[in-house]
Amino acid sequence: MTQLQDWHQIRLQDTPVSPWKNGGGTTQSLVCWPNSSDWVFRMSVARIDSDGPFSEFKGVDRWFAVLSGEGVVLQFPERRIEVGALDAAVQFSGDLPCQCSLINGPTVDFNLMVQGVSANMARIDRSPYIAKFKAQTTLAIFVVAEGGRVRMGSQNFELNANSLYWITLDHDLEIEFNDMYLLLIQMESFL
Repeated sequence: MTQLQDWHQIRLQDTPVSPWKNGGGTTQSLVCWPNSSDWVFRMSVARIDSDGPFSEFKGVDRWFAVLSGEGVVLQFPERRIEVGALDAAVQFSGDLPCQCSLINGPTVDFNLMVQGVSANMARIDRSPYIAKFKAQTTLAIFVVAEGGRVRMGSQNFELNANSLYWITLDHDLEIEFNDMYLLLIQMESFL
């Protein structure tokens, strides 16, 4: 049975802040697996302070979700998307140029990047959610705000806000989220 202590936990408050080279914001890298120079997946929280282009990442699939602030406009060659703190995560290719414009002041955002695996990121905002996950799936939960409980098997747990929890499952698992505000990430097996 999966216990909470089996999961990796990374608290945002324990993660160093790195300024961007262009001065437009900062990033806190939560996890780069298996390492920071040759990763399969990377998750981070960024603060965007000014308009500017996103860095290009060739061959990388990206997901972007606003955590706080009024949101941003993402301008791609073929589409324009407004993303706010209650909107679904946006998926796009790191190959595409993307210009980011703030709607009304700085935002804090969650970023997922993957190479060579399929992934999905969904926002769950206090609504009840139950899902079954297969063995060898990598799951990650970024808890946006305090409150609620998660049930794994027959055990109930409280998770800390502004924390990332992740695990590669060694057996099938049903998870139920009750009254939680989080981002749920699933990635195919790569082990």
